[in-house]
Amino acid sequence: MTSRYATLLAFVCLCLHSVYSAKILGVFVVPSISHQVVFQAIWKELSLRGHEVTVITPDPLNDKSLVNLTEIDVSSSYKTFREGNLQQSMSKALSVRDVVNNIFTLMATVLEEQFSHPEVQRLVRDKTKHFDLVIVEYFLPASFAFSELYNCPLIGVTSLSPPLNGLDVVGNPSHPVLNPDFFLPFADELEFSDRITSFLHSIWFRYYHHYHLLPRQDEIAKKYIGKNLSYVGDIEKNVSMLFVNENLLIHPVRPSVPALVQLGSMHIRKPKPLPKDLQKEFDAAKEGVVYFSLGSNVRSASLSADVREKIIGALSEIPYKVLWKWEDESLPDQPKNVIIRKWLPQQDVLGHPKVKVFVTQGGLQSIEESVTHGVPLVGIPFIADQPLNIKKMVDLGIAESVDIETLTKENLKAAILEVAGNPKYRNKVREISQLIKDVPMTGVEKAVWWMEYVIRHKGARHLRSPALDLPLYQYFLLDVISFLLAVLIIVIVIICTIVRLCIRIAKNHFKATKHKVS
Repeated sequence: MTSRYATLLAFVCLCLHSVYSAKILGVFVVPSISHQVVFQAIWKELSLRGHEVTVITPDPLNDKSLVNLTEIDVSSSYKTFREGNLQQSMSKALSVRDVVNNIFTLMATVLEEQFSHPEVQRLVRDKTKHFDLVIVEYFLPASFAFSELYNCPLIGVTSLSPPLNGLDVVGNPSHPVLNPDFFLPFADELEFSDRITSFLHSIWFRYYHHYHLLPRQDEIAKKYIGKNLSYVGDIEKNVSMLFVNENLLIHPVRPSVPALVQLGSMHIRKPKPLPKDLQKEFDAAKEGVVYFSLGSNVRSASLSADVREKIIGALSEIPYKVLWKWEDESLPDQPKNVIIRKWLPQQDVLGHPKVKVFVTQGGLQSIEESVTHGVPLVGIPFIADQPLNIKKMVDLGIAESVDIETLTKENLKAAILEVAGNPKYRNKVREISQLIKDVPMTGVEKAVWWMEYVIRHKGARHLRSPALDLPLYQYFLLDVISFLLAVLIIVIVIICTIVRLCIRIAKNHFKATKHKVS
């Protein structure tokens, strides 16, 4: 009898599970593993929960155990992306406007290559295909067109802080002083000049988005997804929710509407044992290990000879073994204490107790991994949000920063020795690590729950912010302010008129009195 009830219960559970199984399309286009690693955790978990998941990505998992997962591999776009030389396109010597334009121009080329891929075109032309939800990396608006193609809800997700247009479409406040755009290297209290810069940038970026980015993205959408589609700017307004990879301890606190869901640390996992060759090197490192990596978008091997020599000089004079993510076969003038690898299991390295400090470019995912595993940092920020991220870590007391423009052998060496040797950095980062981990549910669990919520309710229109339906003049209270100013001016004019009249009467009365006396 017991076995019969157990079988019945299992059957009921299976039926309930199948009811909530959905067809989900993910479009994650940026050819950068630091972006993709965040999204991989989401589509893997969706597949494990029984959903039928199709993903367009330059970094497929290729995990045969995920039977519900179909990955369209567009990794060929990495070549175009690297030829675009993002590192140079986002140089500090350029203005923020040039950097933004360079990024979106390069990514438009990458996107066209991906959307013209035979497998993507086969998916688009298959009239039998349907999806219950489309999830896109909230970066290039042409991707939003898939939600209209399949007439299903749209969810955006970011691997960084949300762009200003993302905040706008869910009606989330984006104060230029309290929450500057991540392209600006500002944190905490802004100087007056910074406040002016942030305010003007927020106006310019919205102008650029509406009048330059959206028209170009609309052309791409109509060319590769469907010529009869609505304007992508209108499709963008139908986003149900926006998931942002923000952690309140790393990013400035921002007010959030219900449709904006802050996740954070979505890709973090428990460290695994190191490969045998690396473990042997770590065992021999009596003083400890310094881990040096500039991430996936800033290549150490692409550094100028001058900068490379300064870094090598600093690393050769510290008492620690150095593990350096170096993308070429050999490192010129490689010091004896430096080990190079083209690729490293970063979370496993950071989770090893012998790692004293992480020298990083300041990418968000690298910082999350380092802080979660309790490793203090030395930051050498280059591009995008990296200066802002590193400044925040310095303010938290868990890092030192070295400017790439003024980097010398001496200041890099001093920063590494300070962070590795002073226990205050490690103690503080461990404290913050505990705070990050103390959450009711992981970022992935939260993301999947809200996705299934949107699927169940066929969208989340009821979470729409009323701010989206207000014209700008009402949102910013311009009509109220104008009315009150007008009333104030009228009152002042009336008072001034009465005062002048009283003065005139008084003068006349004084003259008349004086005349009678005389």
